[in-house]
Amino acid sequence: MHVTPAYGKSYWDEQGKIAPDHKVTIKELARAPVNQKERSVPIYRIHTAAGVKALESPQVLARVNAGQNVETSTTIEGIGYDNVTPPDVQVAAGPLNIMEMVNLEGEAWAKDGTPQGPPFDLATFFGTGTDFISDPKVFYDSSGGRWVTSITDVTASTVKVGVSDTSDATGGFCVYTVRGPRYTILDQPIIGSSDDKIIVSANVFSSFTQQFLHTQYWVLNKSDMMACSPASFVSKTSTSFFSIHPVRSLTSTETGYMVSTANRVAGSIIAVFSVNGVPPNPVSVSITRLPVSSISDPPSATQPGTILALDTGDSRVQDAFWSNGTIWLAHNNACTPSGDSYTRSCLHLVKIGTGNNTTPGQMTVMQDFDFGIAGKYLFYPAISQTANGDLVMVYGLSSSSDYPGIEVTTQASTDQAGSVETPTALQQGNGPVTLLLGCISTSGCRYGDYFGAGTDPSDPTKVWVAGEYGSGTLDYAALGKTWATKIGSVTG
Repeated sequence: MHVTPAYGKSYWDEQGKIAPDHKVTIKELARAPVNQKERSVPIYRIHTAAGVKALESPQVLARVNAGQNVETSTTIEGIGYDNVTPPDVQVAAGPLNIMEMVNLEGEAWAKDGTPQGPPFDLATFFGTGTDFISDPKVFYDSSGGRWVTSITDVTASTVKVGVSDTSDATGGFCVYTVRGPRYTILDQPIIGSSDDKIIVSANVFSSFTQQFLHTQYWVLNKSDMMACSPASFVSKTSTSFFSIHPVRSLTSTETGYMVSTANRVAGSIIAVFSVNGVPPNPVSVSITRLPVSSISDPPSATQPGTILALDTGDSRVQDAFWSNGTIWLAHNNACTPSGDSYTRSCLHLVKIGTGNNTTPGQMTVMQDFDFGIAGKYLFYPAISQTANGDLVMVYGLSSSSDYPGIEVTTQASTDQAGSVETPTALQQGNGPVTLLLGCISTSGCRYGDYFGAGTDPSDPTKVWVAGEYGSGTLDYAALGKTWATKIGSVTG
């Protein structure tokens, strides 16, 4: 339905119930077929304006503590190159197992690294057949004790959302479909949750012109979905913000949050959306705009042994979580690291105190800083938090002397604000990523588009992370060197 908006109220473009499509059990799925056709997944974006606005706060560079408290225990060689680039790496941890998803495949492991079956086909899991699919997401929802995952079906202009029957990643999932307008591309859908709702958001582009139209988000009844029943929902579109990112809630809250970066004439902001109520009951959304330091799209990253650069994406939110009254978010940014004279791709981290859930005016920016390393390019951060409040971050890096690799760092709860611990390598790169099919771009060779991080609910001192690195393996058909993925268990 369409209604006329009024000041101070939220009205909805659509509402009703969505019946589940089908149920599927991961442990019963056959091994994923090897994709026979190399392809590059396009990225759809709108560029932010470069430069610092008159009213912006100056960039604050992170202090790097001399100590090195990051420890990596279990490591798992993740899913490797399957003729698609980029991999869109995701990982999550449940009480029993670990799950990774890349663009076309998923796999589950026991926490000692033992595979719990072969890689499975995401097209079969989500029931998309031969449609063009991309951008998987997965997280473990501790408040409900369930796994939540999603993927975009570009062919059908839909997003598929799966919710597990139990806390076992290899068990059954109930799959739902949320729909966008016809002849549109629902790009990079993001999923988040609170105690009573699951929120899905996507950037909507025209299938014909590839022009950005609006963002669309759906607020769904979580208890309906966990029961595999028709799920009550409301859906709204917004033309005011690009890439509205639902937040994962690590601790109990009925308010669902979403965040978005924006670079406006008056300066850069983080918009925080507070979503209260659950369908079919009334749902309200309030927006708080918080000024932050300069946000702009990062430059492409160099890599040794080739003139081909890496695409470091744009400045949309890469990852975000809420825990005990605060939101942490991270995204790619441009900065000049300390001791450097060049603009590099850096990581922008913002911590927001949400105050009273129903009084958004009480929100405050608690930390706002950029993390960069002189001479290096950092990109695609993913974050989570341990039970004692240590922030853990995984990210990619490369330089003229570093093949694309993966590093991890932390900000311990006792560390100074605006600081991180000395990083440690999770996986060093073995070669550049130069897949010709993904390098036909002015922004560089396709990479990312994101990494993954998830707190272990059965041992919340650990965060499981995953990312992409240069494997050094040559694929003759794709005329270039390929990617691989690595998973690790990190303690801050």
